[in-house]
Amino acid sequence: MLNPDARSLYTSAVCPPPGYVFDQAIATTFSLDPAALLSLPTHLALAERPSAAPPDPIKLLESLRRLSDRFSIYVDHTGIKVPSSRNLLYGLLESMVIPVKAPRGGVFHPKIWVLRFIQPDIDDPPLIRLLVLSRNITYDRSWDISLQLEGRPGWRNVAGNGPLVELVQALPSMSVTPLPETREKQAERLAAEIRKTNWELPEGFESVSFHVLGYKRRSWTPPSSSKRMAVISPFLTENALSWLRSFTNEIVAVISRPDELNSLQPDTFQAASAWYTLDEAAETEDGEATDERDTLGLHAKVYVIEKGWWTTLCLGSANATGAALLERKNVEVLAELSGKTSQVGGIEKLLGDNGLGQLLSPYVRAEDGSPAENAEEAAARKALEAAKTSLAQGGLKVICRAEGEAWRLLLTASQEVPLPGISRLRAWPITVSDDRAVVIPALAHSNKVDMGIYATESVTGLIAFELVAEIRSLSLQMVLNLPVEGLPENRDDAVFRLVVNNREGFLRYLLLLLGEYEDTLLGKGSAFNGGDGGGGWSPRFSDEAPILEELARAFSRNPDKLKDVRSVVNRFIKDQKTAAIIPKDFLEVWRVFEEAMQEAAR
Repeated sequence: MLNPDARSLYTSAVCPPPGYVFDQAIATTFSLDPAALLSLPTHLALAERPSAAPPDPIKLLESLRRLSDRFSIYVDHTGIKVPSSRNLLYGLLESMVIPVKAPRGGVFHPKIWVLRFIQPDIDDPPLIRLLVLSRNITYDRSWDISLQLEGRPGWRNVAGNGPLVELVQALPSMSVTPLPETREKQAERLAAEIRKTNWELPEGFESVSFHVLGYKRRSWTPPSSSKRMAVISPFLTENALSWLRSFTNEIVAVISRPDELNSLQPDTFQAASAWYTLDEAAETEDGEATDERDTLGLHAKVYVIEKGWWTTLCLGSANATGAALLERKNVEVLAELSGKTSQVGGIEKLLGDNGLGQLLSPYVRAEDGSPAENAEEAAARKALEAAKTSLAQGGLKVICRAEGEAWRLLLTASQEVPLPGISRLRAWPITVSDDRAVVIPALAHSNKVDMGIYATESVTGLIAFELVAEIRSLSLQMVLNLPVEGLPENRDDAVFRLVVNNREGFLRYLLLLLGEYEDTLLGKGSAFNGGDGGGGWSPRFSDEAPILEELARAFSRNPDKLKDVRSVVNRFIKDQKTAAIIPKDFLEVWRVFEEAMQEAAR
């Protein structure tokens, strides 16, 4: 049922299946690391298989271009993390990353992906892939759970998909800033297709339905009068455990984190027959230490319920806490799978040696309980969280002002942003390192804070903030995706020219646009590798990568590819410095195709 030896990679889960290409995708997450997000575009847009090698910048640049209006990531408005390193390509994520607020005041916490794949030149219904996860889009190495379902839209509505359809339709309305109509239409289209999609189920399961918590006061309740239940949740509260206990004869096992179990009142342990944590070796993966609470250890959320001959498996984003299950403020998603226990197994199988049993250790509560959190530290963390929310809701905006060929960035707010308990606030664009951070004295309406002068390619609305508490100097970092007034029109072009910065890069990019990019053509030992890119068209390159033939093939089979080539050429010839990168031989050939394209358009 839940096999810890069956591992799934994010990169594998988003790759198109053989014979298909990516068309559209929507993802939701509570937290987002821009660096982790940058690891995914080549797998989506170019169907690259998972690899330990870092993404090729040219492939990544083209992938971002292809995805910019077809991939939407909805993230809690306080959930964007500060990446560990700078990258100019972060600026190209702005339009895809959409900060949202839970409509009832909690946190936006669902982790789902809806991906649409099509077969070129085949008029069949699209393939819809749904991922229901407990994992955020981060580099966390925690123990999470994922469900992958696929299906094709049919003719009839599927009742169990209704709550999921409503959530996808509602996502644009949760955005903290107005969205373009294209994002709304994307959500409507994918929701309409989900409504009619019958999912292929995991072996042994006979039905699936979905529950969305925290939207339109929707909630989830377990099947009532069940015989047994098991709960896997990294975070717990007494009231939620008591509520779950009311639906079943017995909670056989609760699996959680040691610190969460330590925080429970002694009487709470009467709610379940057995309590477990992950074995220390499993928690830390070979004994690695970490200071980040959510980096390693248990992060899966699963409810296993036995009733009669049936086992029901509920999994997704909802912890066994009052905020998730009872208050109906957090937006959460759970998938509910049901099958005969004889086919899918039950709690015994879950806890057995072929299930999670091999990773579990019985929880033993210390006699004196866990030490209470220091009052000062608790006050500092509370101040940081309050300030984080205040910043996110302050109506902040970035204003760009030209300074020669560079740009001065000013930070302003639509209202006063109170930050009680905070001794220092710093800010910087995530496209540069934090040594460029400036101290922000105050944020209020009409108060413009000078963030410094930046090159065109570094301008972005993705602004990192560091807050330091007055008490014990505890700190917190976050990123806000802010509206930008006066964004340089040539910002994307400037980023493009920095990545594709020599003739080798230009020719590699052309091959990628024409669909013939191969590392074997332009990798080690190629005619351009290791040089400064200043050479012409060598005989070796002409033999290995015949651009003329590829242009001709694209003209006859897929003229839209030549429109992309035209866009790239025009980007380069705008600037004298970059115009020199284009080989003269290519320009002579390209003029012929330009004339042919104009003739064909008449």
